[in-house]
Amino acid sequence: MPPEPQQRAQRAAAPATSAQRRPAPGPARTTQDKQVRTAPDKQLRAAQGKQTRGATNQQVGARTAGSGTSDFERLMQRNTVDARTLAQRARRRKNPMAGKIALGLAIVSAAVDASAFAVFMGGDTTFAFGICFVVVFLTLIAAVLGFVAAVGSFGRWYGAIGVVLAFFANPVILIVLLVVVAPEALTSM
Repeated sequence: MPPEPQQRAQRAAAPATSAQRRPAPGPARTTQDKQVRTAPDKQLRAAQGKQTRGATNQQVGARTAGSGTSDFERLMQRNTVDARTLAQRARRRKNPMAGKIALGLAIVSAAVDASAFAVFMGGDTTFAFGICFVVVFLTLIAAVLGFVAAVGSFGRWYGAIGVVLAFFANPVILIVLLVVVAPEALTSM
């Protein structure tokens, strides 16, 4: 005997247990019976799914970056990409070696420029000019590498200091500064 409509409405309003959700073997049900039974089940499953997903996201969010889960597992659990985590990892992985190399090249070019000046004062102008050509290219490499390091955070401060030092170690810049600041010093040379 089919249940009365009032009993069906009470069953639909009450939360269904796992035993009630399974269809019981028996006589064929009408489409109206199926609609009444499945609507609350769908709502209940959707609510349970949201609760489960929320708890999973909280558990995953509570984990630290070095907890041992791989990136793929984390993406599959969260079903999204966390840009903050990726940015933190990218920030950590950047190596300051480019800035250090730029600073080192700038120091070397300043030392070689000083030696070229000493050779020039000694009277060997041809050799001094040859050294100056080498120093010009060294300072250009140091300045470009330092600029890339400063902009790309690959040793930002090393790169910035390297750019400034390479600028002032460049023989062309030194000659221009000498002409502007003390032109009488050039006449005595």
